[in-house]
Amino acid sequence: SSSLNCPCGRLQGKRVLPFEHCCQRYLDHFDTLPAPDAESLMRSRYTAFVLQRASYLLSTWDPGHRP
Repeated sequence: SSSLNCPCGRLQGKRVLPFEHCCQRYLDHFDTLPAPDAESLMRSRYTAFVLQRASYLLSTWDPGHRP
């Protein structure tokens, strides 16, 4: 819901963006909507970690460095 602050803590003005307007789009559509820049990628990976979305973490992890 829009009341859920995004775990990444990205601000718009002085307010944390809602999850649905921030990292959710990358987590839900990582095959077709990659994070547009390094900061967004790292924020979305942190959010995936917090929300235990392993599929996103694995899909955005360089295969040569995965455990």
